[in-house]
Amino acid sequence: MSNPIRLLAFTAAVGAASLLGMSFLTAETPPPKSAEPMAPIQFTKDAVPTKTAVTPKEFTESVKKGIAYLIKNQQADGGWNQGGGWRTGGNGQARVEGKEVEDPSDMGNTCYALLALVRAGNTATEGEHKEAVKKGLKYVLAMVEKSKGDDLYVTDVRNTQLQSKVGPYIDTFLANLVMAELKGKAGDSEKQLVACLEKTMTKIVKAQTKDGQFAGNGGWAPVLSLAVANKGIARAKQNGAVVDDKYFARVAEQAKAASTVVAAATPGDPKVATTGKLELTGSGTYTGATTVTGGSLAGDAGVPLYNIAQKAGNNQDVVNAMRFDAEKWRKVAADPKAKPEEKAAAEKNLDGLKNAERENGKIQEGLATSVKSEKFVAGFGSNGGEEFLSFLNISETLVLKGGKDWTDWDDKMRGAAEKAQDKDGSWSGQHCITGKTFCTSGALLVMLADRTPFPLDVLNKAKEEVKTVPQTPEKK
Repeated sequence: MSNPIRLLAFTAAVGAASLLGMSFLTAETPPPKSAEPMAPIQFTKDAVPTKTAVTPKEFTESVKKGIAYLIKNQQADGGWNQGGGWRTGGNGQARVEGKEVEDPSDMGNTCYALLALVRAGNTATEGEHKEAVKKGLKYVLAMVEKSKGDDLYVTDVRNTQLQSKVGPYIDTFLANLVMAELKGKAGDSEKQLVACLEKTMTKIVKAQTKDGQFAGNGGWAPVLSLAVANKGIARAKQNGAVVDDKYFARVAEQAKAASTVVAAATPGDPKVATTGKLELTGSGTYTGATTVTGGSLAGDAGVPLYNIAQKAGNNQDVVNAMRFDAEKWRKVAADPKAKPEEKAAAEKNLDGLKNAERENGKIQEGLATSVKSEKFVAGFGSNGGEEFLSFLNISETLVLKGGKDWTDWDDKMRGAAEKAQDKDGSWSGQHCITGKTFCTSGALLVMLADRTPFPLDVLNKAKEEVKTVPQTPEKK
């Protein structure tokens, strides 16, 4: 009997948010209506100390060669280009490729390369490759400063593989993510970085629609750029950004709705069977499945790997974001001087967090089972930048779970990556996102996922405290 792909059910309640259904952008459907305005983002809180969830492994020769490749291929302007592969033509659709096609530095590849160097222990002030990070960061900051404040773009380069495949705003989302991780570590560029980060954060939260999406974010598998957008906002929050609760409520909304689809009848088959139930291994079944037909499943190009990786990663981000406010809610709930409506709201938020914690545990268990399927992990059938990005989302979720599920996955990913590495230290994609810069950076990030920083003290304290909160009975 074949081992079926098990999709993950996410029913986390976030505060008073109404977790409704959602629709995804396609070429045939108009973008959703814009959300009500959110306040501009500012950094008014202190950053939360971070640490790794597990003890990081020593750098392997494969990792060292990959890092050396990135350093060698940094451009004179401080950025990184695609490192080969096709680009879109003048009409935004047709491909152009060959040795004569210009390959200038672009924001998306630069940010992903920087993120790999940061994960390897480098900042603008520390590490063996601090000068490379410093140069790359200056490239990013200059581009963000030059960008308009009233749209979601941060670059004039509009013909990359990344934009075509995962969405036109991927440059903005990646810039926001890498700047969030470098906040407090930018040296003499710190003030400039904070201003630029507030700019990209504000662009993102104001562009988010009521269903947690971004209007006009098309592409082959835009669900992957959505994962980057939400992760960047969560990382910025742990570094002191004050983010409206509505943002994460919408992320939870789209994560829940998009996860209530039934498992594919055959692993790798883009057509979705409609059984009316979702199987979550070891946790029973969930009804209310959404019928989906055809090759496109919620912006994932018919590849369950992309969708599940994004949902699992962003679900963890939502829970982490909620945990930041747990202590505040607990104090209000216990304060005899608090107004009745304030106490009720705080208790409801704590109840929502408790539900979210319970569901997150189920999702981690389901994910740990799903990734054991070779057909599921194969994604599109061969490695491309989309697979590396999906593997990273899974790694950053399972590393928090820890234990054998994490070590089995990590060993599997490291072994597969080492076998796929080219002689020059790079990685190449076999489909879609093929550029060496993105694929090399992605492979390195997967192999270095054990070095991902998390605000573990805050997260674990909130997780323990919320266990003592009485839970409201679920409505039948």
